[in-house]
Amino acid sequence: MRRPFTLLPIAIILLLGAACRAPAEVAPASTPARNAIQENRATATAAPATPPPNAIQENRATATPLAATATPIYAGPLSPPCGLSLPALPVDGPAASSINLSDEAALRAIVPAAAWPAIEQLRDAPASVGLVAYQVGREAEGIYWNADTPMPLASVAKIITLVAYVEAVAAGELDPLEIVPLAELERFYLPNFDLGAHRRALAELRAEGRLLSPDDNPAVPLSEVPWMMIRHSSNAAADYLHLRLGQARIEDTARVLGLDNPAGSHSAPCTFLGQFLLMANHSRTLANDTAALAAYVDDEAAYGRDVALLADAYAGQAEFRAAEAAWRERNRRPSIDTQRIFAARLAPRGTTRAYAALMALLAGNGLSNADSSFQARRYLEWPNQFENNLEWGSNVGYKNGALPGVLTTVYYAYRWDDPAAVVVALFYRDLPQDTYRRWRNDLPHDELARWLLADPAAIPALAGAIAP
Repeated sequence: MRRPFTLLPIAIILLLGAACRAPAEVAPASTPARNAIQENRATATAAPATPPPNAIQENRATATPLAATATPIYAGPLSPPCGLSLPALPVDGPAASSINLSDEAALRAIVPAAAWPAIEQLRDAPASVGLVAYQVGREAEGIYWNADTPMPLASVAKIITLVAYVEAVAAGELDPLEIVPLAELERFYLPNFDLGAHRRALAELRAEGRLLSPDDNPAVPLSEVPWMMIRHSSNAAADYLHLRLGQARIEDTARVLGLDNPAGSHSAPCTFLGQFLLMANHSRTLANDTAALAAYVDDEAAYGRDVALLADAYAGQAEFRAAEAAWRERNRRPSIDTQRIFAARLAPRGTTRAYAALMALLAGNGLSNADSSFQARRYLEWPNQFENNLEWGSNVGYKNGALPGVLTTVYYAYRWDDPAAVVVALFYRDLPQDTYRRWRNDLPHDELARWLLADPAAIPALAGAIAP
């Protein structure tokens, strides 16, 4: 039986994690739950173009090793490189290239119309989808499609940082009442690269009177920072916690949670700031960003080193931040093609099987102690505030993510009068431009996940339809 749980009320906001400045170069990093989307549709932006399939290969001849960073760009304290106990670069894995969708008409009759485009993508491009869904205790009856294929995570990786944080608090290593000046968080904020998520988080804190000394030296308790990271998907909040906890702890947390099972299936979570600066930054001597990224595809050590170095330079050196801001005012880089190549080839990856198991662990209060489990769920279960979620279930835990061509979502929930949690991990990659554009607005992947959660007949119906 689940532990009774009460979520503190929080207001509706769009969950977004990474975007370029211009509408033509948007790189969003997360999307909202269906019931949080309506009032935010005005913020939806045009989707990226699909890059040439051989863009990495075509540019390798012109790539300059380590061209991403002019040296020296920073001489202060250095964080450890990304990729200490996990691979710095993602590994490829086999994915099903064909599917036999049996009795499609019967399936369409029961799938909500809003979710059907997500089924069509599975039918038409099966290698682009990873899906695991089951009710705890009935795993053998679940859905496992490309369950062990590593796929880009985007902001879903922030769950790792959340767990590392709540475990550190439970161990007495961090004080949630510690005061964090907003000026400290600003050191990790890359303007115009999160579709305003960080600013909206701050605006909500101010509107609700949750800022300390709002007119003098505004600050928040440390406990608000993971709320900004999960509820609003603030990359600045995530990177502040990431570097505060340390790269080694973040990677160790991923391994302790079983996310790297089998070994090598999960690449190291790196700071979002470092990842976005690696795509393009003012210190790059090579103007061809795609060629610069190509150099990293075969150089794991350089990638792990430079993504950490760039984050350190930006967070630790005011001159670097100012120069970067001035450069971004004059340049429209990285291009959307560069962003898509990064998302497809370099962004951290994990498997839907591992993330479904993580959601089951969290739903069952399975962290190291009751307090860390409760705190993790308190942050993840913010969708409980919406009445239409409570119509079919309780204790809805949720995180999602997006990068150009990539949409990811993970859930756990309890249906009413059912003591066993249902979990869903659903990852899409390599979405074409027009598909990505529509999905950013209509969220069919989220609708599919919610159908699998809410309808007891959904998982067996879809599992039967896609069975070999």
